[in-house]
Amino acid sequence: MPEWLWKLLLAAVIVQIPFETRDEWLGLSNLQWTFAALAVASIPVLFKKRETLAHDRLVQAAAVFVTIQWAMALIAPEFHMNAIKAAIRFTAGFALLAIIRASSSEKFVTKMWVLMGSLAAVYALVDYAGLGFSGLFRAGEFYIGQVRRSSGSFEYPNTAAAYFAMSLPIVWWSSFRLLLRFVSAFFLWAALVLTFSKGALVAVSLVIVWVGLKQRKTAALLFGIGILAYGIILPLNPYFAEWIYGPVALNPVAAEYRTPWNDLLERPGQMDAVPLTIHNIGISTWRSSGLWRDSIGYRWWDMDKESFTPTMPVVTQLPRDIARGEAVEVSAAFRTPDAPGRYLLVFELFSHNFDWFSSTKGVIPMLIRTEIRPDIERRTQVSDISALYRRGQQPAVLTAKVPRESLWMAALKIFESHPFGIGPDNYRLEYGKYLGATRWDTRVYSNNLYLELLTGSGILGLVAFVVMLCVRAWRSNAASLGAGVFLFHGVVDVFLMATPIYFAFWMFLGMEDQ
Repeated sequence: MPEWLWKLLLAAVIVQIPFETRDEWLGLSNLQWTFAALAVASIPVLFKKRETLAHDRLVQAAAVFVTIQWAMALIAPEFHMNAIKAAIRFTAGFALLAIIRASSSEKFVTKMWVLMGSLAAVYALVDYAGLGFSGLFRAGEFYIGQVRRSSGSFEYPNTAAAYFAMSLPIVWWSSFRLLLRFVSAFFLWAALVLTFSKGALVAVSLVIVWVGLKQRKTAALLFGIGILAYGIILPLNPYFAEWIYGPVALNPVAAEYRTPWNDLLERPGQMDAVPLTIHNIGISTWRSSGLWRDSIGYRWWDMDKESFTPTMPVVTQLPRDIARGEAVEVSAAFRTPDAPGRYLLVFELFSHNFDWFSSTKGVIPMLIRTEIRPDIERRTQVSDISALYRRGQQPAVLTAKVPRESLWMAALKIFESHPFGIGPDNYRLEYGKYLGATRWDTRVYSNNLYLELLTGSGILGLVAFVVMLCVRAWRSNAASLGAGVFLFHGVVDVFLMATPIYFAFWMFLGMEDQ
């Protein structure tokens, strides 16, 4: 195989690590298909270097670790297919490590990573300004309180944070000129700060402190760049306005809605409108135009099915910018559902791509109880619907906001019941049982890399992982520091199944000399 073709495929993988799209073909993303092509093209190289790889202690330790993952997946008490898929992901990571070890391509990987890490950080800043193509990479935005978290070109903010944090040492301890490293590090710090990931910030800080014991000036300069980025980014945080308006400004974005009626009888498929008064009781101005504009929309909540009806709402634009303390009156148009039934008409403000204020900023929307029947005349009235505003969560149902301590406790209970694990990636499918829940969010992991391994592949899997780390030659170089960020971050988060991050980890693990 020509070397240029192999390098082209490896470069394509590195390029797509921060730009993995949501769309899949035959169950695989663009990044996964590109890796598959690289793996097939690398077979001749791996075969040629088979004896060298067979005597490589790191490859040996990694092979044992992956073998244990497969064994535990096959004997998992439940969810065998999910565990096998996880084992396949571990195998893909092992293949990347072997490819790196067999090809001696560390310098090439480092140069490509510096380029793509910088580009991904710049895109994250552009996307945070509302100029990105977020729909290519994720279904929605994420918030802490009313603060939007940057996801950049990744599906989740924490995934973006892990990538930026791991890329910082690669960029800063690369062989590029200081000016380029300074600019790239600044963009990476800024993008990392906007993810609001404490775990990633602490992890990269610990790594910088550790290397700073030997390289004080270099580490101090990198810290200084981070402080500079933080100082510039800080005013973008809406809570920064509290310094101006005082501690009373607890909610930068807040709204009150009023209508002359809150109970409606109407026929299906009818265009209608409600007089709506909206009072801005926060400190942020609602923009009526431009990239950051806010608008008024609605959703139909089916009270019998307990879900929102999938419809495209009629959007009502704000007539002007609404500053702090101001109110606006609009005629908010809507179209009734085609299917008869009992509904809640939920009116509220939104920004971007239907980022509803109730979902992203905790602002209570306007509710109108509605009955849709084909044999009635339109009628409105005022009713007591306060009970609808007080509806809480169902008991014994866990959401994504389970405290980290509870997730860790569930992991320890799982290990106590299954010392040899329940199968890789099966924690998220089982943890609710150990917290007394009947339903839970199956996208939630244990928030600890080591507990995740302990619950998935038991004590054998965790020991094999630690042995693999001990076998590697750790140095104060870019790849070691990037992998170190992953391991420190793993104390409070898990990225074993996040393709971009576990690809990065296995590649850095194999790059001992860079």
